[in-house]
Amino acid sequence: MSEKIPFFINSNILTSQDDIKNFSSLMESISYNIGNSYITYSLIKECFDDIKTLHHIQNIYTYDFEDSYKDIDFINNIATHVIFILQDQIRLEESYGLKLPYEKIKNFIKRINKPIIIAGLGANYFTSYDKNFYKELSPELVDFLCFLSEHCIKIGIRGYFTQEILSNLGIKNTQVIGCPSYFETGKNRIITKQKLEDFEDIILTSRFHIKGLENNFQIMQDLSEAKFIKAICYNDFEMFYTDEEMYKLKNHQYRFFSNIDDWKNYIKQFKFAIGNRLHGTILAINSGIPAICCNRDARATEMCAFLGIPHYKDISEDINIMDLYEKLDIISMNKNYKYLYQNFEDFLRINNLEIIDELKPNDINKFPIIELYKKGYTIKCVKTVLFVTIRKRYNEIKVFIRNKYKIFVNYLKIIIKVIINRIKAVLRILKFKMKTFL
Repeated sequence: MSEKIPFFINSNILTSQDDIKNFSSLMESISYNIGNSYITYSLIKECFDDIKTLHHIQNIYTYDFEDSYKDIDFINNIATHVIFILQDQIRLEESYGLKLPYEKIKNFIKRINKPIIIAGLGANYFTSYDKNFYKELSPELVDFLCFLSEHCIKIGIRGYFTQEILSNLGIKNTQVIGCPSYFETGKNRIITKQKLEDFEDIILTSRFHIKGLENNFQIMQDLSEAKFIKAICYNDFEMFYTDEEMYKLKNHQYRFFSNIDDWKNYIKQFKFAIGNRLHGTILAINSGIPAICCNRDARATEMCAFLGIPHYKDISEDINIMDLYEKLDIISMNKNYKYLYQNFEDFLRINNLEIIDELKPNDINKFPIIELYKKGYTIKCVKTVLFVTIRKRYNEIKVFIRNKYKIFVNYLKIIIKVIINRIKAVLRILKFKMKTFL
C-alpha cells in the first residue's frame, strides 16, 4: 500500500512546546477545548501510522488565508487525504464567541483538487431536542453546509438528530458514525467493570456535584475552567475560589492534560468516571473503565444514544452513586461496539481510508507535556488561600456588622416611635385639659 500523507484542516492538536508556553497559546491551539484534540489524535492513530510530522492548519479561526498558497500546493501535489475537523458547529451560535470564516474556508476548499473528509460533524441545541431548529440557522451557515456537502463523498456525522437536520436542509450524503475518538483503541476494545470499593475510585470528568464526591479528583478541559487551568499549569491564581475549590487546589486534585496518552494512563488508575464532558467520558471508556455522561445538550444526547454511552442528563445530586454504578450495563456496550466499529470502518472505506490493523500510541513530534503544580505553585497557592480566607472573613464581619446595625437601627426606630406616640398622647391630654379649663 502506498504511503498515506494527510493534511488536517482545523486539527486543534498540540505539536510543540510553543503551543503550551502560556495559557493564551494553549487555548488558541486547541480552539479552547482539549477535547477537540482527541478527534485528530484518534484519526491519525486509526488511519495514518508512523507520522512524525503533522501537516495541518491548527486553528481555522485564526488561520492566515492570505498566506495559504504553500498549504494549497502541499495538499494538491503531496497530500493523499484532506481531513476537515469540525465539531458541533451546526448551531445558532458557536462556542466561546467563535464564528467560522465561511467565505474564506469556501474559497480555500475551491482551490483543492481532492475530496474533503469530515468525520464527526454535529448539531447542537441547548433548550430542547427541537427537530425544527434548522429553520433558525443562519442562511450563511446553511449555505456553508451545502457547499461542504458538494465537496465530500460522504459526511460522517455524530447522530440521527444531526442527520435529520441536514436532511431537512437538502443534504443527503451523510452517515452516522458518532465520533472517531470512540474507536481510537481498535476493534477489540473491552470495558471492564471492577468492584467499586469507595468514592476514591471515582474520577470526575468535569466540575460536577454529587453528594460524597465533593473532594474527588477532577479533569479540566476548556476555557470555562480557566481559573483552574491557569493555576495548576501556569501558577496564575485568581482571587475567587470556593472552599471546595481551594481544598482541591491545595491537595493537587485538579488535572489537565496536553498529551492524550498521559491523560489515558492517568484515568486507568480509577474504576469509574462521571461528569458532563462527552469526550472526557469517551476517553475514560477507551481507557477501559465504565463512564457516564451527564451533559444535557442535543450533541451529547444524540451521540450517547447512537454509541450506547450511559447518559444521565437529569441526575440528582443526592443519587446513590454506588447503586448507579452497579446498574450500568457494560455487557451491552461491549457487545454493540463491534457493530459500531464496523460502521465506522465502512465510512472510512467510502472515503478511501482504511483502519490500521494494529493501533499504536501516536508519536507526532512527541506531543508536548504540560507540567502541573510546578515550582512556586505551593507558595502562590498558600498566598491565595490566605487572601481568600481573609476576604471571606472580612465579608462575614461586614455582613455581621451590617446586620447588627440594621437590628440596632430598627430597635432605635421602634423606641423613637414609642416615645413620639407617648408625647403625642401627653399633648392630646394636655390639649383636652386646657380646653376643659378654659
